Amino acid sequence: MHLTKVTLKNYGVYRDKVEFDLTTSAEKPVVLIGGTNGAGKTTLFESILIGFYGQSYFDKKTSRKDYEKFLGNKIHRYLGTTAAADSTSIVIDFKFFHNGQVDDYTVDRTWHNDDGRILEELKIKKNGKRLDSVEESQWQSFIEELIPKGIAKLFFFDGEKIVRMAEDEHDEIEIKSSFDSLLGLDIIEQLHNDLRIHIMRNMNDDAKTIQIEHDQNVQRRDEHLEETARLQQKIVDKNEVLDSISNEIATLEAKISKIGGGFASKREDLKAKKAFLEMKRSSLENDLRALLSGPLPFTLIPKQIKSLKSQMKKDEQVIKNQFEKEILNEKLKEITDILNSKALWRGISDESKIKETLFSKLSTVFDSKNLSKGDMVSMFNFSTLETSNIMNLLENLHSIYVSQLKNGSIEFQNVVDELDQVDVALVNAPNDDEIGPLVSKLNKLHEEQGVLKNEIEHLDTQMMSKNYELKMINVKIRNAISNTYKNKNAGTQAELAAKVQKVLDEYTIKIKEKKLQLLEGYLLEELQRLLHKENLITKVTVDSESFEITLYDKDGNPIPKDLLSKGEQQMFATGVLLALAKTSGKPLPFMIDTPLARLDMSHRDNMIEKFFPYASHQVVIFSTDSEIDEHYYSKMKPYISRSYAMEYLPGKGKTRQHSEYFWDENGVKKIAV
Repeated sequence: MHLTKVTLKNYGVYRDKVEFDLTTSAEKPVVLIGGTNGAGKTTLFESILIGFYGQSYFDKKTSRKDYEKFLGNKIHRYLGTTAAADSTSIVIDFKFFHNGQVDDYTVDRTWHNDDGRILEELKIKKNGKRLDSVEESQWQSFIEELIPKGIAKLFFFDGEKIVRMAEDEHDEIEIKSSFDSLLGLDIIEQLHNDLRIHIMRNMNDDAKTIQIEHDQNVQRRDEHLEETARLQQKIVDKNEVLDSISNEIATLEAKISKIGGGFASKREDLKAKKAFLEMKRSSLENDLRALLSGPLPFTLIPKQIKSLKSQMKKDEQVIKNQFEKEILNEKLKEITDILNSKALWRGISDESKIKETLFSKLSTVFDSKNLSKGDMVSMFNFSTLETSNIMNLLENLHSIYVSQLKNGSIEFQNVVDELDQVDVALVNAPNDDEIGPLVSKLNKLHEEQGVLKNEIEHLDTQMMSKNYELKMINVKIRNAISNTYKNKNAGTQAELAAKVQKVLDEYTIKIKEKKLQLLEGYLLEELQRLLHKENLITKVTVDSESFEITLYDKDGNPIPKDLLSKGEQQMFATGVLLALAKTSGKPLPFMIDTPLARLDMSHRDNMIEKFFPYASHQVVIFSTDSEIDEHYYSKMKPYISRSYAMEYLPGKGKTRQHSEYFWDENGVKKIAV
């Protein structure tokens, strides 16, 4: 079987028509569907099973009224109004492979709200045409024969189911409940009953002993059935009490939390944190004071600073001019000394006239370079180095000091806010005399809850024992009839029927042995693949009567399952389901919700690398962004055919579908939900 498409219309948080293409390839068998809690991830997961099985998806105690109430809540409601859609539907398209032939099926289950009464309509198409080869009244039975519900539960499961199996430590119950459906033994049992009726109808008048024995066993069977019903009612009653206690525990825990129970255990940590934050606040205050006592106040007078910088540039030019004047005067004196030297004029007639002309020209040139008195006056009289340092300080006021003030103020405010939160937490922490009685009552309720669970477990064991005795009574009935007919050479038909019953018994024993051997091999294979410790388990056995699983180490010693870590117990439960699915021989898709629930890092790696890519020809995973994150997504990317992410829009009261996962192949988050 291969799921190709699921279409939801006005179902749960999905408004209008939303389609999910689930087709995969052999190289990329995985479809990844992401969503946070409340975005419709589990709604989509459950819709596939409800689309296939309708009311029979739920347990036998679910009445039609409860079923209609469930559906009424699933019809999409429009935000801000009391209005709801007129109808809702689930359409599942899939391919089914049988005897070398591929058929395309469409299962369309639609519900209409008829003035508060929910009307259900089922349609089935095969290869695009209405399924006329089966009567419409038998369509539901046709689906359950095509995809047996007992086997489908092995392939459609959530991570929380794995956790419950691991914590309850009753995997043999899960195996026993699945085994008859897995082997088709329920059909063999029905054939046994039909043959017994046939034999009784064909008995001759001399076989009164058979009738007496049959009647006695039927009476015993009826008594066992009454006892089984009584035990079942006890289980129901105790479960109701257990639910009541669980609700009371939840209420009490909420009350303890409301008065600050969570703070009570953290009081000393909060005090230490407060002392640390106060010390940090004092340090930040000193840093801010030091910053404010420096040049930072100059930022409050930007106009004056601008004028100051302008005047300092002028002073800098004045100093430059003074240097130039000193150099010119020095050079003029040197030239004058040379012109007054007698050696210069030796042999030249009329030297006085020439000298006078030269002095006149030089005076004119140097006088033109002289500055006015106003241009030679400096306001601050700073040196060149002092001017440079002050200018650098003024230029960096905003880029350095204001930035330091901003960052320091933000950090100081964060510390103050955190201190306020710690103070509130300390105020909310209740006194011991206030919370003590509540905790004592809570502990007592937990004890009662534990006792009830043990009683229910004991009743379940009694139920299993009664069911086994019922099977033995049926065997005695068949054996008595068979032996009587052998001794009296009854009619040919009855004799053949008895032989067939014997063959069926032998077949049942042999098929059980064969399938249990397969189950043991598959389970060992899966555990060695999923558990990260090499050679932790080297052998697995399953008891043919109790279905209890025993694990063995490399030295052949049994390993108590309670010695396994929590993560290893969950891997064990996952291995049980996968081994059962493989033993069934049914190539169905794997549908897994919350796949990494409460697993540690190493076992998450094993699930990502060794389970998901190889669990089946098609694996549809429903995950949150905290389970399969960017790290695991990059590891799974080579095996993913297509992916989706669901985003709930609170303002619109519906879920939006994205045709991609939260991250791209480079680990960049593209969808924020």
